Amino acid sequence: MILSYFETRFGIPYDTFEPFALIDRGKVYGLLSCLAPAEAICSLKLQNAGLPILRKMPTHLKPTTAAIQRFGPCATKHVVEMTADQVRYLLQAGVMAYDSPLEPGYVILRQDGHVLGCGLLTPGQLRSLIPKWLVKHQRLTGSEEETP
Repeated sequence: MILSYFETRFGIPYDTFEPFALIDRGKVYGLLSCLAPAEAICSLKLQNAGLPILRKMPTHLKPTTAAIQRFGPCATKHVVEMTADQVRYLLQAGVMAYDSPLEPGYVILRQDGHVLGCGLLTPGQLRSLIPKWLVKHQRLTGSEEETP
């Protein structure tokens, strides 16, 4: 049921997640490889295990950047294809005016077929949910100019 979120919202086929086991880490759902020996992992003192995929918010689930970047290339729905100028502006400003026929909610931000991360689409507006540290680390903004 939890993994069906990705199929329902983003069109990512459910069987994409077959090689993984879903784990509940409290505030986050994660994935572990089915090839990983569960007994060995359980015997270790780990702070975190697996790839975080969904954060538990008070009223909904929020996809993580890691999940969007890992599984986003399989998405067929709620994908916002952006130009380099749009990406630069959005990542610098954090939010931009954006009219779209897509249903409001979480979207996958993509440029030239490359998945950047998660965004939040509301009527007339698109907000970047890509962590600032990741934007800086991957130099996603390019120049300092603000071009809508």
